[in-house]
Amino acid sequence: MRYLALGRVALIVALLAAPTPASTAGAPCNADSIRLGQCPSPTTSITNGGVQLRAGVETRSNGSGGNGGPGWGRGDAAPDPGAWNEEQARANGNYRGVYEVVSPATPPRVVTLNDIANFAPAVGGNHMEPNGWIVVGLDTNFYSDAAPRVVEGSLLGQPAAVRFTPVAWRWIYGDGTSKFSTSPGASWASLNLREFDPTPTSHVFAAPGSYAIDLTVEYSAEYQFAGTGWVAIAGTIELPANRIVATASDANTVLVNRDCRQNPGGPGC
Repeated sequence: MRYLALGRVALIVALLAAPTPASTAGAPCNADSIRLGQCPSPTTSITNGGVQLRAGVETRSNGSGGNGGPGWGRGDAAPDPGAWNEEQARANGNYRGVYEVVSPATPPRVVTLNDIANFAPAVGGNHMEPNGWIVVGLDTNFYSDAAPRVVEGSLLGQPAAVRFTPVAWRWIYGDGTSKFSTSPGASWASLNLREFDPTPTSHVFAAPGSYAIDLTVEYSAEYQFAGTGWVAIAGTIELPANRIVATASDANTVLVNRDCRQNPGGPGC
C-alpha cells in the first residue's frame, strides 16, 4: 500500500480483491468508474466531512510508472481504458489500487463582534420619574425602553441583518452608587404603584444637589444572511444611553389633587 497525505488528512483505499462492477448510467461515480472513464468528467470531486476528495489511480508495471517512467505512476484524470488493463495488472501483481487526493476544505468564517461594528443599533432611552427632579429621601424611579432591534447592512461582503437584544442594564446615579439589573424597569403606572414607591430600578438620593444619571445597555447579537437562520455571536456589547441631569431637593410637603385652601385635610396641610 502507498499512503498519500495532504495537510492533516491521509486516506488510502486499497483494492486487493476483484474489481467492482463498472458504474451504470445514473449510478454515483465511484473510484472504479472514474478510472474507467465512465463518469461525466475525468476527475470527480465529492465532499466528505468537510474535505474535498478527487479520485485517480496508481499502477506499476515492471518497475515503470503508468506513463512509462520509473516508480509509481499517478494520474489525476482517468486514463484511457484501453491503455491500461486492470485484470492484467492484477494477474501480474502490479496493481496497487485507487487513491484519493484529499484537500482540506476552507473552514467557515467565524463572525465576531468586531465584524458587526457598523451595525450598532439606536440605544433605548434612559427615563426617570418624577421627570427631571428628585425628592431627597424618597425613591426616584428609573427605567429604559430598550428593545430588540434589527439592523441591515453588509457583513463579510454579503447583505445581512444583525439582531441586537438587550440583556442587562446598569445605572450610574451620579452620587457614587450604581445598580445592575437584568430588567429594564417600568413606570410606576405600568407597575400599578403610587408615586415614590420603591421599584427594582429606583434609587434614593440622600442629599440635595445636581446629579448626572447614566445608563449603559448590554446587548447580545445574532446575524443572518439571506435565506438562513439566526446565528449567535459570542460575547455582548455595551452601549451608552442618554444622560439625565436632575436636581435633588428637600420637600416637607407633597400636595396632590387640590391645595390646602380647597382641601385643608390634604397631605402637608
